[in-house]
Amino acid sequence: MLCRPGAAVRNAIGRALSLADEEGDDDDLRLRKRIGVAAGYLTIVAPLTMPILAQGYPLAIVVGVSLSAFSVANLVVLSMTRRFERYVVALVSSGCIFVPIATWLGGGLTLASSGLVWGFLIPAYALLALGPAKGARWYAAFIGVVVAALAFELWIPQPVGVDPYVVQLIGSLVNTVAPLSIVFALLLYSDRRRRDAEARSEALLTNAIPATIARRLKRGEQHIADIYPETTVLFADLAGFTPWARVTDPRRVVSGLDGLFSRFDRLLAKAGMEKIKTIGDAYMAVSGAPEPRADHAATALQVALEMLGAADEWRQTEEIPLDIRIGLASGSVAGGVIGEQRILFDLWGDPVNEAARMESTGEPGHVQLAASTRRLLVSDDRQFLERQVDVKGMGAMGTYLVGRAKR
Repeated sequence: MLCRPGAAVRNAIGRALSLADEEGDDDDLRLRKRIGVAAGYLTIVAPLTMPILAQGYPLAIVVGVSLSAFSVANLVVLSMTRRFERYVVALVSSGCIFVPIATWLGGGLTLASSGLVWGFLIPAYALLALGPAKGARWYAAFIGVVVAALAFELWIPQPVGVDPYVVQLIGSLVNTVAPLSIVFALLLYSDRRRRDAEARSEALLTNAIPATIARRLKRGEQHIADIYPETTVLFADLAGFTPWARVTDPRRVVSGLDGLFSRFDRLLAKAGMEKIKTIGDAYMAVSGAPEPRADHAATALQVALEMLGAADEWRQTEEIPLDIRIGLASGSVAGGVIGEQRILFDLWGDPVNEAARMESTGEPGHVQLAASTRRLLVSDDRQFLERQVDVKGMGAMGTYLVGRAKR
């Protein structure tokens, strides 16, 4: 099949820029490598302008052709070894030698054709390719280039006369617009990379903790702990999970839990509830924290019933013979950020313990409500089965069972 001319050109450019690509490279490293390779190609072409700017002076021809040949060899070695850092060091080192000589041959520091601006590409590119610490060292090298150019200017006679005005004008344009445009492109790429990294970090943070809490952490709050007076806590658990997991392939166990909990996550996101954590096959969520809402109990019950429906679909799709129990309890809880590594927004208080007991003493395929939640649902016309259960640590309690939502 024939490629269109445009596609063929893009493919050729892609192959030319991918000399240093390796299979394990992430997108960021691959892009940095390709920028480095592009800089290598530029250093093949740029030195060949020296003979023109130096009015055909023989040394300018030698220096220009030598640097161009060195750049070709550097790219060839890179394609053979894939040693990108060695390639970058060789690239910027050649600039440290070339720039002061080119500046001297091009008319010196005071003429418009001075190419000293090209020298700033040394630390700019080193910063992007090698990181801040090594980039700072190459900035010191750039200062050395400036000093060397000044020494040439003061102590070595200029080998060529003043260029004609047109040559000076062209040199001024080439030696300012071109390197500064490259620096701008590097800064633009660096800023986009920073913004992408911040977006990824924020996404990870808000996946781990509620968005409102994440914003407070980003503002610099060190210790976050609040009281949420009106909440409903939800616990869900798979009945019979432990013996089933004991005889089941671990990959199937993980895949099964992921499929079920992902369904739960979507239900919570749609309803505006917060997932707190999972521990094994247990799933904990809250309505009314950290964002308060007057309908926290009704929302939690509706989501709980939808979770029962989602578990039905999951069980049929995955062919896993397990069902869930869900417990709800309402009241005031404390919440805050725990830890410094793998931070967690957690809740504690009587409703947390009570909701966990409602789940553990409940029935598969049902939601068990504590009286604290049932009192907030006086206008709910569902059929609640009142029962008495003996709750560990809490004694006999009146609870309420409700089954799956009608479909």
